[in-house]
Amino acid sequence: MLMTGKDGELRLSDRGGITGAEPGSTTYYLSLLFCEMDFTGPTSRPRTDETLMMDRGVFSTDAHYIEGNDEPRYAPIPITFSCRMNDTVNTQIMADWLSGVSRISNAASGSTLLYSWEGGSTIDGNTLKAFEDAPKMSYRVEVLWDGESDLGMRYEEVYFPPGEQSITESADGVMLSGSGMCYGDVTRITALQSGTSVLSFI
Repeated sequence: MLMTGKDGELRLSDRGGITGAEPGSTTYYLSLLFCEMDFTGPTSRPRTDETLMMDRGVFSTDAHYIEGNDEPRYAPIPITFSCRMNDTVNTQIMADWLSGVSRISNAASGSTLLYSWEGGSTIDGNTLKAFEDAPKMSYRVEVLWDGESDLGMRYEEVYFPPGEQSITESADGVMLSGSGMCYGDVTRITALQSGTSVLSFI
């Protein structure tokens, strides 16, 4: 059967306790509600460039390719999505999360601490470095569409630049548009990562 946007789920999650030496013991996630089914993201990371070397511009048996530098492989790649905002607490959490906060207020007059994914994933076996600007936070973004065979994508170390998130109003509602830069790997998934919804503490 055809997969449709209405069968999908978009989720943000912090680093938590997914990989070996994590700073947190629990992985928290937030499922984004009222998404507009307009998620856009690449299906894989780009490869390095190849340059054809020839003798005086003439192709011969000595012609060969040389590989360019690693920058295209590791450069951040964009993802975007949007969702309508309602007057419940999950909207405030979503807005806070996309603004890069490290703590989410909860109903017990305390807060839930989020841990950044930066430096917590690899590309081609190389562990990525932490941001030089310490306050920056990156998260894992997953999108999954249900079907007879589930299909989804996982984006590691997504940073949401504060100045690139926007709110647009219209007669039909208020729209939050999210724009992130994926610094980590891009992989296919058939299930969402398990964790604890941050809403369970609200």
